[in-house]
Amino acid sequence: MTNSEPTGGGDRPGLNPDLKRSVDSGYSDEMHGSEPLAKVSVKEGAPAVWPTLWAVVTIALILLTIWFVL
Repeated sequence: MTNSEPTGGGDRPGLNPDLKRSVDSGYSDEMHGSEPLAKVSVKEGAPAVWPTLWAVVTIALILLTIWFVL
């Protein structure tokens, strides 16, 4: 025998019965902010310091690992 209604009932409280579902009806399209990429500025011709620093640190750690293993 099959039941068309889910077992347990729809008015059963969940884990926290004090929590109620709510929908923000005051939200509109006028509340959108600006595009994040519109405020990004990149300096042209600036040297890429972080990739070089990570490469030096990685090579140093590899050399130290080889030194301690051998």
